[in-house]
Amino acid sequence: MKFTIIGAGNGGQSMAAHLTSIEQDVILYDVQTDLIAAINERGGIKAEGVVEGFFASVEATTDLEKAMKDTDVIMVTTTGPAHKHVAKDVVPFLQDEQTIMILPGYWGALEFRNVFKEAGCEKNVYVAETESLIYTCRSIEPGYVRIRKIKEGLEFATLPAVDGEKVKSQLMDVYPQLKLTDSVLTTTLNNTNPVFHVPITLFNAGRIEAEGDFYFYPDGATPSIVQIMEKLEEEKRQIAEKLQIDLASCQDLLARFYQVEEKSLYEALQKNPAYQTGKAPTTLNYRYIYEDIPYGLYPLVKLGEQLGVEMKTAKLLIETAELLVDKDLQKDGLELSDLGLADMSGDEMKKYLIEGVKQGV
Repeated sequence: MKFTIIGAGNGGQSMAAHLTSIEQDVILYDVQTDLIAAINERGGIKAEGVVEGFFASVEATTDLEKAMKDTDVIMVTTTGPAHKHVAKDVVPFLQDEQTIMILPGYWGALEFRNVFKEAGCEKNVYVAETESLIYTCRSIEPGYVRIRKIKEGLEFATLPAVDGEKVKSQLMDVYPQLKLTDSVLTTTLNNTNPVFHVPITLFNAGRIEAEGDFYFYPDGATPSIVQIMEKLEEEKRQIAEKLQIDLASCQDLLARFYQVEEKSLYEALQKNPAYQTGKAPTTLNYRYIYEDIPYGLYPLVKLGEQLGVEMKTAKLLIETAELLVDKDLQKDGLELSDLGLADMSGDEMKKYLIEGVKQGV
C-alpha cells in the first residue's frame, strides 16, 4: 500500500521510518525546502527506540502533486494551524477512493470536510482522524528520530461515521491498534494535548524562561496543576454529555495508550515510562501555546458556549496565556464556522457527524 505523509516533523519522520520498516511504500512531503533537503542529504531516515534502523528508501519531496499521485492513504501529521492550508492544497490532486487520516485530529476531519465543500470537491474520498498521534517520538535532527512508543488501543473516527468500517478494513493490517469510535468529535475531545500541555506550560512559565532544563511531565505536572487539568476535563465531559458522546477520561487514555494503571491522573502522569525523558520547551513561543490554544481550547470554548456549557477554566487559561505572551491568541482561532458546525443544535451536530448531511441541505 502506498502512503503519502504530509508533514515531516516529529510524527511524520517517525511514521515514515515505521511504515518503511514494515514494508509499506512511503513518500514524505513538506513545504520546508531546507528540511526536505536535509533528509535527502542524509539519504533516508535513521530511527532508534521501538523502531531501529536506517531507512534509505524513504523518499522526501516538496512536490505535492508528485507526493499525491496514485497514493492510497494520505497521512496528515502537521500541526492544527496547518490543516486548512493542507486541505486546500490537496484538493486539485485528490483521487476517488483515497483515504485521508489526520493524526491527531485537532478538529481536522471537520475542517477538511468543510474546506472540500467550499471548494466544490466532488471526489469520493474518506476523511478520518485519530485522538492522538500514534507515536511518542522526537526528531533529534532532520532524518534522525527517536520513537519511544507506538501507542496501543488508539481510537479513530471518520466523517461521516458511516465510512468507518471501510477505513478500518483498509488500515487494520498496518495499524492493528486502531479502534473505531463513534464520531470525529469523540476523537477531537479525547485529544489530551490541550488538557495536558496548556496548564503545565502556563504554570511553569517562570521555570521555562529561566536557565536550566526540566522534564515536562515528571517535574512540571505538580498536584495543583493536575487539579487544573481535571477541571478542564470536567468541562469537556459536560460538552460530551450534551452530544451523548462516551468520552474517555485522561486517566483512561493513559492506561489505554501506555498501559499505565494508577489510582489518580497525577500518579499516571508521574509514572508513565514514555514521559520520563521528555524535556520541557525552553520558550513560551511553542506549539503548546500557539497550537493548543487557538486550535485546542478556543474552539472547545466556542462549542461549549453553543451547547450551553460554562467554560470557566478553559477561558481563564486562554486569558492567562494571552497575558503571558502579550498576543491575541483568539484572533486566528478555529471558529465553528470553519468546522461546518456554526448555528447547529446538538441534535443537528449528531446527525451531521453520523451521516455527513446537514439539516435542510
